[in-house]
Amino acid sequence: MSSLINSEYPSIDHLRERTRQRIPRFAFEYVDGGCNTEDNLRKNTREIREVELKPYYLREYGGVSMQTELFGKTYDAPFGISPIGLQGLIWPKATEILAKAAFDYNIPFILSTVGTASIETVAEITEGNAWFQLYHPKEEELRGKILQRCADAGLDTLVILSDVPSFGIRPKEIKNGLLTTLI
Repeated sequence: MSSLINSEYPSIDHLRERTRQRIPRFAFEYVDGGCNTEDNLRKNTREIREVELKPYYLREYGGVSMQTELFGKTYDAPFGISPIGLQGLIWPKATEILAKAAFDYNIPFILSTVGTASIETVAEITEGNAWFQLYHPKEEELRGKILQRCADAGLDTLVILSDVPSFGIRPKEIKNGLLTTLI
């Protein structure tokens, strides 16, 4: 077990602090923050921490497998790498690095419409096993072209973004200059 734990970063909090030190402040705040007053970010964090795993001792043990089937494909874990827009702001080639890691560990990778690698590049890295998150553009022709590129690249799992119908204000991005105008 000790070989699975990096003693320099034994927890998410340690990784978060190291990330804060290594990437530019505007990039860290983008990844670490949320919209408006960050109420949903706090709520989601609180709720995930309320999940309690209950051990059942003194029962027959048949081994552990986290494998799960989603959309006709078996993955080695019931989670994956979620879409993050503008990943290249955070780290050069971040999209490609994460796509490769997801492929190597057989977990889903979801490419954002505003990712920093092309659909075709991610499809090549993942041998067509990536998912695509569609931010629905206003122009139907553009949407059609994006979906056709996904189909041509072999990405057959589409994640539809269900978001609020207005622009989310991100005060940290406004203050640090990443976002200079409101849409």
